[in-house]
Formats: sequence, C-alpha cells, structure tokens
Amino acid sequence: MAMLLSAKGIIDLVSNLNIHSGIARDFYEKGIDRKALVSTGLWSILSLSLSIMMIMIVSRHFWVDHVLNVSGYVTCFIIVLLSIPTGSVQSYFAILTRFKKKPVLFAVGTLLQLAIQIGVSIYSVVVLRIGINGVFLGTLLGEVFGVVYFSIVNREYIGISFKREYLKRALLFALPTLPAIAAGWVDSSFGQMLVGRFVSLDDLGVYSIALQFASVFTLISTALGNVWSPFLYENYKKDGFDRQINNLFIVIVTLLIIVSTASSLFSREIILLFSNATYLKAGEYLTLLCIPMAFYVLFPIASSGISISRDTKFIGIAYVTGSVINIVSLFILLPRVGVIVVPICLALSRIVAYYIMFTVTKHKKLYDQLPNWYLLMLVAIIVSCYFLHRLNLSFCWRLLVFTLFSTGLYIVVDKQIKVSSVIKALIHKKQTP
Repeated sequence: MAMLLSAKGIIDLVSNLNIHSGIARDFYEKGIDRKALVSTGLWSILSLSLSIMMIMIVSRHFWVDHVLNVSGYVTCFIIVLLSIPTGSVQSYFAILTRFKKKPVLFAVGTLLQLAIQIGVSIYSVVVLRIGINGVFLGTLLGEVFGVVYFSIVNREYIGISFKREYLKRALLFALPTLPAIAAGWVDSSFGQMLVGRFVSLDDLGVYSIALQFASVFTLISTALGNVWSPFLYENYKKDGFDRQINNLFIVIVTLLIIVSTASSLFSREIILLFSNATYLKAGEYLTLLCIPMAFYVLFPIASSGISISRDTKFIGIAYVTGSVINIVSLFILLPRVGVIVVPICLALSRIVAYYIMFTVTKHKKLYDQLPNWYLLMLVAIIVSCYFLHRLNLSFCWRLLVFTLFSTGLYIVVDKQIKVSSVIKALIHKKQTP
C-alpha cells in the first residue's frame, strides 16, 4: 500500500501539471472572463489526466512488475489509475469552491466525500475481505462523489469555451512549481522507499504508521490552504497587511506547537487507540515528524511574495534544494543509523526550503519580517518532548508537562498579540448586527 501510494503521488503530479494553481492565481484578476478561465482549466486537466490514465493502463504490467515490484496487485493498480482523472477534477472544483467563498458547501462536500471514502473502505476490507483493493476503491468512489457534488456547486463556470492565452498564463505560473511538487514527493514517498530498501519492510511499516498519525498536520495545512490563496490574492495590496500576516503567523505557529506537543507526549495512547503495541516504536518517529510537518504547514506564508510576483521558479529552487539535502543525508546516514534519521533529514529539508522561500518573499517586500523566533521555540519544545518520550513517564506526569507547556505558551503569545483582546474583539464583532 505504501508503494502504491508513493506511485500515486508522482502520477497525480504529471496528470494535472498543477494547472489549477495557475487558474487560481488569475481568479481575482480584473478583466478576466471567469467562465472561460475555469473552463479552460477544466478541459486542460481532464484531457491530460485521461491521457495519462489510458497510457498507464495499457502498460500496467510494466509498472507493477518492474517499476514498483508489487506483482499480484494489478487490479489495485488499475483502481489507482482510475482515480487519476477523478482526483484531478475533484481537486480542481474543490479549489474553485474555496475561491467562491462558499465554506459551508466546501465543508459539506469534503465531509460527505470523506464519509463515503471511509465507509466503502471499511466495508470492503472488513466485510468483503478484498484487502487494500477496498481501500483504494473507497478513495475512488469518494472522488467520484466529489466530482459530481463540486461540479454542481460550480456549474455556472462550466462551459465549452477554451482560451489558449489563459492556459498559457496558467502554465507559466504552474510549470516552475512542478520541481517543487516532485521534490515534495521525493521527500515523503521516496523516503519510505529508501527505508524499505536499506532497512526492512517491518521498519517501513512502523515508520508508515508514524507518518499516518503525523497526517493530522495535513488537516491544518488543508485548512490554511483553503483560505490562504483567496485571502492573499484579494488583500495583499490593502493597508495593514503586514500586521495581519504577523498575527496570523503567531496564531498558526501557536496551534502547531500545541498539536505537536499533544501528539508527542500522548503518542503512546494515540498508537494504542488506533493500532497495537507492535507499533509503539512509531511514537519516537511521530514526535520528530512534528518538526517537518509544522514547517510544511507554513510554506504558503513563506512563499507569498513569490506567488504574488509570479516568480514561481524560486519555489522549485527551495523545494529541490531541501530535497537534495534530504536524499543525500538519507543515503549516507540511513544504512548506518537506522530509521530514526528519516524524520530528522526530512526536518532539515523542510527548514532549508522554508528559509529560502521566506528570504525571497522578504526580498520581494511583501512584508518586512516574520517572528521566526517562534519557530525556534517550536523546534526546542518538540525536541524536549522527544527526550521526555524516551523517559516513559506516566500519563499524569505527561499531562502535567503538557499543561505547563500550554500555560507558558499562552503567556508568551499573549504578550505579542493580546489574546484576551482578540477574543473580546471577536465576541463584539459577533454581537454587532
């Protein structure tokens, strides 16, 4: 399953060329025919993804037997390939729903899609006993529902129009980001492949469990991604944008610290709740994975100036630089030290990429500075949690440590943005008609 998921990541990259990001960049631009813009993106993504799907279905045995080395999983691979166009179109329409500022419709569609995906997966695996085929079947059917739902929500933008100049603008914005997306795939998925090659499949399974639990950060990343691009493109020219960014950065990093601390200190209980004692070693990896996952959440903020200026090649440079550091470090250290270096190397990769993008954004003068010392605090707290985890403290002691961390964090943050004042302002805003 880990191998097929890794393959799906790179296939998805090729199947849509990140065109949706270029379409989103022009959504709020003046003088744009939105229906023509959206239709151009839709037909481009659909034709490309269907072509990739057909080519790979015809050559499926080559990929399954010789590239992925998962002989016997041809049916599962076909299900993965069928999700190429459905996933691409569903993602495209979901992004449009965010830009239309329809959060309720977006949330309803996403939750229903998730419910279908989980329900079908559980039924297929537990009742029908069809193994991981059922997991990918659940994903496929969830995406089919998402395509239908989000296409209805965005039906006013769907037409037969196609403008080459819109596609050209979208590609000029999107194509330089492809190395970044590929590097992101290398950092996450290729790292798992190296674990299986240089260590063992058992260790790969334990690390994969930690990676799955660390995906809680994906919820934060998705939530930020849902609002960040519309917020950025619509407000970056307004007065007071610098201050808004500062406050948002502090709030997001604070949330990341709380999630990281909770995930680290209570990793044992989390693993035992959703897995079993065989995977308790994953707790150490989960703790260290909090660092790269947290930095990844902040990438959209760090790359804001790059997106605004359309100079997206710097995003690729940042990701690729970080990825090269990650892979070289893994090749050198993984066979000698073991799996514990995987989250460490990934953290180093993400930190380097973050600071490259932030430096470029600062040079573009979108905002003067960010309180990056909060990130040093985040790293220090997570490293402290890692050593506390190794002490095997009782649940009560860990709960006490979490309470102390949270209290201290509140005091520090309150001095910067006056949390009580922010809460009062929000309450007053709600009460004001």
